[in-house]
Amino acid sequence: MSVICLGELLIDRVVDRQGDRQSLPGGAPANVAVALSRLGLSVAFMGAVGNDVWGDYLAQMLQSHGIDCQGLQRCSAPTRIVEVHCADNGDRRFGGFIGESTTAFADAQIAPHKLPLHRLQTVSALITGTLGMAYPVTRSTMMAAVDAVKARGSKLIIDVNWRSTFWPEPETAFAILVPWLQQADVIKLSVDDAMALFLTADLTTLISQLSCSDILLTDGGRGCQYVLSGHAGRVPGFEIAAVETTGAGDAFLAGIVHQLLAHDWYFSTPQQATKAVQFANAMGALTTLKPGAIAAQPTAGELLDFLHAHTGQHWTIDRV
Repeated sequence: MSVICLGELLIDRVVDRQGDRQSLPGGAPANVAVALSRLGLSVAFMGAVGNDVWGDYLAQMLQSHGIDCQGLQRCSAPTRIVEVHCADNGDRRFGGFIGESTTAFADAQIAPHKLPLHRLQTVSALITGTLGMAYPVTRSTMMAAVDAVKARGSKLIIDVNWRSTFWPEPETAFAILVPWLQQADVIKLSVDDAMALFLTADLTTLISQLSCSDILLTDGGRGCQYVLSGHAGRVPGFEIAAVETTGAGDAFLAGIVHQLLAHDWYFSTPQQATKAVQFANAMGALTTLKPGAIAAQPTAGELLDFLHAHTGQHWTIDRV
């Protein structure tokens, strides 16, 4: 197994500009898992969904994408449903949770004793986020997973996903998240997340605070600042007409993880790092052209066509 994604798997109840509602699969780690699978990687997902219709649907959806779900737990708590509102420019705003309080959903109760630690000891990387850190049970599971991965010497990639509505006590988030992020080998966060949590979008300051040498700071269609393998730079985004931006950051993360794996976690030249971020930017841009976080994740063929059309260069997708 190349990669394991750990965290939330849920339903996005998307409300479009006309007020119509559509229930679509989502959850940042699950979005990344599907995106990586479509790029040809061997991927497993670990998390929890309810013993309900939505849980059945989500489990079947991941399996249909070739994702190993042996670490997907089922529990009596319901599968989380999040309301997502789309603006005219495709940007989305997260509303509340449908049916329960924030602590009452399955992804808040990923059980540590059900975690298949032996699987975590055989992977190249663990990709996880920050939302699960809001809940003590899931937090303990995420920490156990990191211990298992670190013991093997594998990479830890953390995607900062700040949503105050997920935190029963938002004022505790900073103290919990900073030590968590300081364990990461690679951190991806948006400018909005950086400003909300750290009150800065200065990359040098973030590197100092988080003690992480590889950081990617995304800014939607404006592109990405980064420091990777000691190379610093900024790559502009692609100019497109976005339909919906849900899942774009997750597609970007999948793109950069693919490139890191293809280069054995090290870019030897600034040009390699720049091209890797351009690859990731294309993944994110393509995802905004269709509604839904998972349904919009591009195939390898779609990505290559997009890159050729927008850069005029020949691209390949390295086998990982």
